Amino acid sequence: MARITGWIITLLMLGGCNSPQQPTVPVAKPTPPAPEVVRYDRYLLINTRPDEAQRNPLHQIVNINLPLNLKLTVGDAFTWLLKQSGYSLCADDHPTQFLTGKPLPLSQYRLGPMRLEEALKTLAGPGWLMQTDVLNREICFHLNTPGTGDHHA
Repeated sequence: MARITGWIITLLMLGGCNSPQQPTVPVAKPTPPAPEVVRYDRYLLINTRPDEAQRNPLHQIVNINLPLNLKLTVGDAFTWLLKQSGYSLCADDHPTQFLTGKPLPLSQYRLGPMRLEEALKTLAGPGWLMQTDVLNREICFHLNTPGTGDHHA
């Protein structure tokens, strides 16, 4: 009897050593880092990173609304769009000069809102490729010959 009681006590003690299995917790996906913000005023927190239009001025959103009573050229529209962008048209580029002398279609007196880069490509049309010199901040246009890609490349 003492022997059976000893076995029962031993089994109870060994059974108490087992801990219940913990349920598995799914692994959470890592969250992207929060933007760095600083307190600017008593109740105002601001993001310290520049926005897309500040990093690349050609990505700013523009709206073109030119007076319908004027006979404008594509060059006039380019000049108006590029006025405060920090970019200019290539001065000594013959294809660009040829394009800027063309009359502006009436349908393009009003464009946008759209990115500046897309507005310039729209004004030029599908026959022209836009090339950007980011070092000199110049915009040039060249003929879109077959095999060179489309004007939105």
